[in-house]
Amino acid sequence: MRTLAIIALSLGLAGAHAATDPKLLLIEQKLGGFEDKDYAPAIEKTLVEFEARTGVNLRPGDLRRCGLKLSSEGGAGLATPKPLVRAIAAALIRRGFAQNAITLCDTKPESLRQAGFLPALSSQSQSFEGFPVIAWDTFASVWAKESQLRYENQVLPRPGSQNVAWGDARVSVLPKTLIDEVDFWINLPVLSDSKSLGVHGALAAASLGNMANAERFLDNPFNASKAAVEVCAIPKLAKRNVLTVLSLERYQVLGGPGFDASWCRSEKTLLSSANPVIIDFIGLQKINAGRAASGVETIHPEPPIFNAANAGEIRLGTCRPADITLVRLPAP
Repeated sequence: MRTLAIIALSLGLAGAHAATDPKLLLIEQKLGGFEDKDYAPAIEKTLVEFEARTGVNLRPGDLRRCGLKLSSEGGAGLATPKPLVRAIAAALIRRGFAQNAITLCDTKPESLRQAGFLPALSSQSQSFEGFPVIAWDTFASVWAKESQLRYENQVLPRPGSQNVAWGDARVSVLPKTLIDEVDFWINLPVLSDSKSLGVHGALAAASLGNMANAERFLDNPFNASKAAVEVCAIPKLAKRNVLTVLSLERYQVLGGPGFDASWCRSEKTLLSSANPVIIDFIGLQKINAGRAASGVETIHPEPPIFNAANAGEIRLGTCRPADITLVRLPAP
């Protein structure tokens, strides 16, 4: 396992070369603080840099819709920061999207409410500051009728779990919104450790955190890694996931992905890449650094998801620092 310092040095040396492949680019953007006024210019700088270096166009396509995948399972304590959501949504509006065409989404309505992205009552408008909000669980029984949205794995739910509405507990339901109904979507995870994957970040948010009936994988690390990688590699889902933006405003080094304030750390940094693997790999170093500083055992050996992410025909993105072009941007 490389130390954080070695990784930073290796990435820094690579930063002199312009990237053509979006998955070989990592942008580190410093924040002046965690308010709206801090996130807004930082996100605009990040997106301009990403578009210029990769040629990826973050503007409306044929569908004229896009998605922002939130992470809300940790409730208000450990969720995608609202100023980050506002900043990205505003940047996308400047690029031509209508406000009602930017969909905020996550799996469970309960966690979206706890995190403040949905109102307390289901009878109220299901929106956040004018942006529509969708919870996958709400539509899963309908979506399960479409074969392309069914992810089957032999792992059964935990004993005592409710039966799924579609009748087969070995089936999880993928998000139709992000597969069929948007030009692209941006992943906005939060970072923590986890029993199932080791690192609960970009890959987890794009896979287990992106489908109904995924809780069945959480107690089984082998099957969780397998399921996470397979879901992230589904062509229609992966093709539209153009970018991950991770804020380190609050991340958790122990006891995740459930929220535990005593193990939360903070850094004024955004990490952005089309490659979720490098985001999580850097996240692992930060988790281990936080653990070591607190005298807690680090995560070792390296979680198997990193090897699985680039095994066989699956290529989710390299986590070799020497392969990555790092662009460091100062706080605006």
